[in-house]
Amino acid sequence: MRRIGVVGDGLTGLIAALSVGSCGGEAALFGKTEPMGGLASPVDSEATWLFDRVPIFWQKKGHIDRLLKRLKVPMPSRQVPLTKLAVVRDDQRKTLPAKSGPFRRPTGPFAADWLQLIQAARTGTTQKLDGPIRDAAILLSLLWNCQPIPNDQAVIDFAWKGRPRVAIDGWCGASGRLITACMQTDVTFHIDGPVTGFRRKKNGQIDGIKRKGRVLPVDSVIQASSRHSSPIVGRYLGLSGQYLRPHAVLWDADREILLVDLAGITPERVPAPYREGATLLHCIAFGEHDTSSSRIEACLDVQCSGWRNSIVEDFTDSNLRLPIQPASIYEDGIFHAHLDNAFDIGKQAFNHE
Repeated sequence: MRRIGVVGDGLTGLIAALSVGSCGGEAALFGKTEPMGGLASPVDSEATWLFDRVPIFWQKKGHIDRLLKRLKVPMPSRQVPLTKLAVVRDDQRKTLPAKSGPFRRPTGPFAADWLQLIQAARTGTTQKLDGPIRDAAILLSLLWNCQPIPNDQAVIDFAWKGRPRVAIDGWCGASGRLITACMQTDVTFHIDGPVTGFRRKKNGQIDGIKRKGRVLPVDSVIQASSRHSSPIVGRYLGLSGQYLRPHAVLWDADREILLVDLAGITPERVPAPYREGATLLHCIAFGEHDTSSSRIEACLDVQCSGWRNSIVEDFTDSNLRLPIQPASIYEDGIFHAHLDNAFDIGKQAFNHE
């Protein structure tokens, strides 16, 4: 049986390992520490409120959605109206318009430019937008892949053909389903220490993974843990009280702060004693790392006045490193996977001679 080493125990690594197992091979999955799941793991072992480490919204009919359906463990999700989203400039909220159609024109502060946004996405030119409508495009893109850069597909899926959705069980629910599926195939887990290097044959081909002073023989290697070198900051707050309403998502374009409150959309994630009136708040800071914490608090002071007196849970991740798409799928004897191609990369690594 061919053994494929998969370095990285996040969603990408789990999917790649599952793919190898489905081909009849053995996948050896490597991670540093428990819990597994990478960015889809709990923000803290002590957390009782179900936060998403990165509040990316669920993509219905996306790669993970389709895979979980094939595994017969679909992820339940809930739609979020666009009117629950708003852009902040000069501390003033501007709400995104309700769904538009052939017999219904968009209304609100973005109404005049909304069709321009849709057209730009259809022609692949959202990055050329400027002014307030660019802020709206960035907001949709943040919910798509947590990148503050206008993304054509984000606009198409969230503002034109579909609507944003939130996974009721959170991204932890997705990783949990994938871990269970891996346990039912030939996947072995090595998650109590980092990979320290690779052993190569004289021809340069990798035939072993080094870890904890030992070498595990493998036939091929998949790197599934490519991350940005520059971290961002995430702060996660469980608040007793409804502080972001009527919105669920704010993009403070001046301070470069994304606020996402999932309590109203998925109350199941909030402990029962607080469920009737709570804020499940995700605060993600982009831009200058050293000022992230102060910018988050300044944004909260304006948009969620009184929040400091209502904290039930409070966690911070100052080393949040987002995944990046590798420049090549195969280089120097190593396959490189990202979330969208992980299943295919697993097959390629298994069939590689």
